Amino acid sequence: MFRLKQKHAPNKRDSSLPLIDGQKLLAEQSLLRGLVGSSGCALLVCWVWALISMVTGKVFPWFSIVIGMVIGMSMQRCGRGLDWRFPSAAMLIALTSSYLGNLLIGVLETGRYIDAEFTSVIAGLSGDTISNFFRYIISPIDHIYAFSAAALAAFFANRRLKRNEVLGVRKARRNAD
Repeated sequence: MFRLKQKHAPNKRDSSLPLIDGQKLLAEQSLLRGLVGSSGCALLVCWVWALISMVTGKVFPWFSIVIGMVIGMSMQRCGRGLDWRFPSAAMLIALTSSYLGNLLIGVLETGRYIDAEFTSVIAGLSGDTISNFFRYIISPIDHIYAFSAAALAAFFANRRLKRNEVLGVRKARRNAD
């Protein structure tokens, strides 16, 4: 008459999920598409960061975190990767992009200060200029944000799978061996 609801009732959803073809999921991976997509997004977000800094007159170092998240998500969407190559590539792109964004802000500020074109300032960059940039402009907080962006990019880079997809990939890898 007065029964309590069962806490551990059999889960009917797990048994009804069809097994996904793991070979198809593995074939969808493309490191080249991931690199191209995330590099394009990185350049776009760096440019937006530089323009926002030029308009406001302030440099927002936390924007590196946004760059890392965008790179990771674009690597996930474009590359559709399941293995270690995709987070590694996203980390490298995020680390590079964090410093590239700071360099882009420095180039635009220099161009505005000396009243020069963007391309002429870029053409005037040398190894000595870059070493001075890292010595005098980049602070320890910029390094912390850059490595945090790389960690976030690696976290978001791999494709998220459902349970039945994971089981399908395991079965496909076991059959391949």
